[in-house]
Amino acid sequence: MKKRIRVTIAIIFIAPLFLVLSLLAMLLGHLLLLLHLERASEKTVHFLLDILIAWIFLCLGVRLHVSGKENIQAWGTRVCYIANHQSMMDIPVLYGAGMWCGLVAKKELFRIPLLHGLLSILRCVAIDRSSLRASLKSIMKGVEQIESGYPMGIFPEGTRSKTGEIAEMKAGAFKMATRPKALVVPVALKNTRCTLEAVDSFRIVHVYVKILKPIDTSALSEEEMKTLHSDVENAIREAYAALPGPYAKC
Repeated sequence: MKKRIRVTIAIIFIAPLFLVLSLLAMLLGHLLLLLHLERASEKTVHFLLDILIAWIFLCLGVRLHVSGKENIQAWGTRVCYIANHQSMMDIPVLYGAGMWCGLVAKKELFRIPLLHGLLSILRCVAIDRSSLRASLKSIMKGVEQIESGYPMGIFPEGTRSKTGEIAEMKAGAFKMATRPKALVVPVALKNTRCTLEAVDSFRIVHVYVKILKPIDTSALSEEEMKTLHSDVENAIREAYAALPGPYAKC
């Protein structure tokens, strides 16, 4: 009951601003792109969505704690952010922490009209995990964006964890970083599920983000490339375990 009440109240307050700021971000973003002002478009979109994300956090009672911000890469760097996946809130949390990037997201999200436009202006890539060929095509689209200097991000577990346990990270997802010889920045997210899916009270929810040191894939040996996915997974697991509070206490 508490979850239903909290989520309903949040939606009532979030929906109007989401509608206004999303439409404004898409309109101004595309207009500036038509004028060939790509960086201005990106900054405008990020500014408007920063306001929206701050409002979402306020309405859901989220207090964000971020460490390792110095590891966020400068715009234009070939970089791929790799994070564990717990919640629908993981995307706003990544952006709220300052990691603006295109994300590989499940194709179902792109079927929602307004959300489709928002994901598109952020240069997110739809992926169909039921088809290996389609998945590879999506990864290669991400590769092209990284090669052009646009940062990308991916959740290599492939699905959200409902228990807080980090699942095995798929090696294939790392091709998006290794093909363009990009920097891999591992990211540990904790308690994001407690903001929405597993919320059970009206208390403030403390969400923790740990941004780890980048790994330069262009400097890795062939053997190191083979173990990259497991090395990153282990690093995220270790960082996750060191973040405050047990997951079960939402």
